[in-house]
Amino acid sequence: MQEHVSDAYAFLAVMCLPLVGWVISRPPLWRLLRPRLEPVAVRLWQQLVVPEPPDEAVLRQWAAVRLEELRGHLARVRRLLLDDEHMTATRQVGNRLAHERLVRDVREAEEVLAAFGVADPAVVPTAPTPVSASRFAFSAPAARSVTEVMEFGPTGRWL
Repeated sequence: MQEHVSDAYAFLAVMCLPLVGWVISRPPLWRLLRPRLEPVAVRLWQQLVVPEPPDEAVLRQWAAVRLEELRGHLARVRRLLLDDEHMTATRQVGNRLAHERLVRDVREAEEVLAAFGVADPAVVPTAPTPVSASRFAFSAPAARSVTEVMEFGPTGRWL
């Protein structure tokens, strides 16, 4: 008898449940069942998924790391601007647009970090300034090939 019960469960799982799901998904029947099933599903989802409050220390750390990264990108673009006479006009305009965007992003990131109570955003380690960096920072030695990294779009995807 026990072996027949497991066969019945297998038959239900393989044949009957997909058929019941297909019948319920038909538009006329779904219109009747949806008002009753949706509140149950929403209540069940709210019971299962409990949102955790964000940890302020993690948010502060994230803001500090983001500011450090933005300052590094800004320093890289500033070094690029120091020596872009040989580049095409399109690239020069792109470099200047990237510089303006990064300056604005750094200011916003400093404001976010200041909102967490960090009085001096300079506490975060920064990349070297263009004055302390070599003028030809992107010139590669003759032994290695040169790879240039460009960022496109507002999200700054790497290519």
